[in-house]
Amino acid sequence: MTVELAGKILVGATVALWGVAGTFARMMDTREDVANLTVDVKHHAMQAGHPVGLERLDTVLSEQKELRRDVVDQGKQLAAICQATGADCR
Repeated sequence: MTVELAGKILVGATVALWGVAGTFARMMDTREDVANLTVDVKHHAMQAGHPVGLERLDTVLSEQKELRRDVVDQGKQLAAICQATGADCR
């Protein structure tokens, strides 16, 4: 084996080793990221609800109750108008 061939083999082996080591390091880093993400998702799933979502839900429910009261009032007013005028309001 010549010195030139040995040098080429050494360079090729070094490049391959660095590639394998880099790939392994990236896989380990990704595995840790997935483990951390899994813990975060489990923690989020155990919460009763997102606080902002619950606040928004309370706001929507109160607005819905107010709209319902308005519709009932308008229905009563329409019924009174229909009764007073004798109109057929169906």
